[in-house]
Amino acid sequence: VQLAVFPVQGPCSFENTWHAPRGGGRLHLGVDIIANEGNLIYAVADGTITKVYSTATDRLAGNGVRLTTADGTYFFYGHFKAIADGITVGTTVKAGQAIGYNGKTGATNTPHLHFEIHPQGGAAIDPTSAVAAVDACHITAPRS
Repeated sequence: VQLAVFPVQGPCSFENTWHAPRGGGRLHLGVDIIANEGNLIYAVADGTITKVYSTATDRLAGNGVRLTTADGTYFFYGHFKAIADGITVGTTVKAGQAIGYNGKTGATNTPHLHFEIHPQGGAAIDPTSAVAAVDACHITAPRS
């Protein structure tokens, strides 16, 4: 899976934490991109928002979204401070469009984006190489 756009406004950092142990016997199924609270979160591909998560309904993910592409691949984003205005289930988005703001909602105390890739709607794959291929942690200006 190739990403059209890096998912977070810099400055930021990330490392491979795929399958690192988490509480409750879980394994980490994504990559955590550490960035300042409030940094913009971007759609990594053209697609549709197919699920919205909130602190009221998801204690692990907190606020976030699921972005699904035409082939059924979906990207799960978690821990937003807030979801961008106008982003709801059924919203069509373009790669690079701001969809939220980096935060620390859900089961975390550190502002970061938890990002997963599920090819064709299946099990998560290690997203680290796809994220590294479009790494833009050095770009601090908002996308225009």
